[in-house]
Amino acid sequence: MVAVGTADRVAASAAADRLADRLRCAGGLPSSPDVSIGGVPFLTQLARGRLHRVTVSAPQVPVGRLTAAVRATASDVRLPASGAASAASVQINITLGYGQLPVDVSPGADGRLVIPTVAPVLGREVPVVVHAEPSLSGPAVVIKPVEVELSAVGLRFSAERLGDRVPSRTLALPSLPSGLHYDGVSVAAEGLRLTVSGSDVTVPGSARGGDRGCGDAS
Repeated sequence: MVAVGTADRVAASAAADRLADRLRCAGGLPSSPDVSIGGVPFLTQLARGRLHRVTVSAPQVPVGRLTAAVRATASDVRLPASGAASAASVQINITLGYGQLPVDVSPGADGRLVIPTVAPVLGREVPVVVHAEPSLSGPAVVIKPVEVELSAVGLRFSAERLGDRVPSRTLALPSLPSGLHYDGVSVAAEGLRLTVSGSDVTVPGSARGGDRGCGDAS
């Protein structure tokens, strides 16, 4: 039984390695992502054409004009003998490093973004810190100022008092494949964290195999 269990895990590891190489090639990634296939026994899942869970993590994935760290988990992955693969559900975390954003920001202690800038106060341009909150608006992130802090004295007041002089910023997001949608955005230590989910997500057959130079994804 030990030998059978070991052989099953070896087969699962080999399949994960093949899938990782396939994803690296198809996605144009600089290195292969980490791939794990959950559930035992693996060979029984493979024979039935249904995998319990597949998790993929990659530190550098192109997201539109940006690069992000991505962790995706697909559950109940169905692998028909022909045609498209599909997953009953998909959960994705996308982290965009702050250095890539179109404005100088850093994470604040209260879950907001901190933006150093200058703004007119009492008729003078003075250094201020803008505390902003990110939110989703369609396929875009809106960074909306909430409070303004006078750095020299630590005084805070509502950003509404300065109106358009501390404007909101918008970061356009790339379109997602059919079946996936953006759920939310939050402030993390590593960067701006986007969550994506979907159900009954289909992977076109052309993305599973047959692309020249990307090997066999079976």
